[in-house]
Amino acid sequence: MMTIQERFDGLGRRLSLVIKHLAISQSEFARQLGASPRFVSDVVRGVKRPGGEFLLGIKQTFGISADWLLAGDGAMFGGAGINLDLFRAIRLQVALARAGVVDANECALRLLVLIRDGHLKDVAEPDVLAFVEQLRPCDDDIELVMQLYNGHIGTPDPVIQNRNILVAAVAYFEAHKPIDKVAALAMASGANIRTIAGVNG
Repeated sequence: MMTIQERFDGLGRRLSLVIKHLAISQSEFARQLGASPRFVSDVVRGVKRPGGEFLLGIKQTFGISADWLLAGDGAMFGGAGINLDLFRAIRLQVALARAGVVDANECALRLLVLIRDGHLKDVAEPDVLAFVEQLRPCDDDIELVMQLYNGHIGTPDPVIQNRNILVAAVAYFEAHKPIDKVAALAMASGANIRTIAGVNG
């Protein structure tokens, strides 16, 4: 069993994980907390120990569990349980991304553009509305749903959270589409494969 000192010594590493998870710089993290970048850097490196005001600021600003930050107990965002509304929304977003990218469904592609541009409330076309009603999550995508949920649960702004989740889901399916391997190799190398293949030893 770890001693209190050993658990507290991991605070800098956990704070570094928080900053990485939030996808912001140490300077931006410090700015949002009203702390100096030097102090945050010192805490991350284990040179300084933060006080209660700093820890409370992290909890209130970013929703990070003080128990987890101080001692590694529980989860980064505490034990509030699963936000079922968010989980269900992510399942639908993944199903939409799959329909648009994998199935090339025209209604799904139109919806993706509307969501990207922030105009989802403007949807009035009967075919798109009918598509939404028929949209069903695929159980094969549950691992992706869990990854997106865990990766974005701490995003404080719901609009940014939803857009980031949808962008990540689309990128996942784009990355898993079958590719023309010869063209991909040619693009990666910057060479013309036909020219190289035509050269005799």
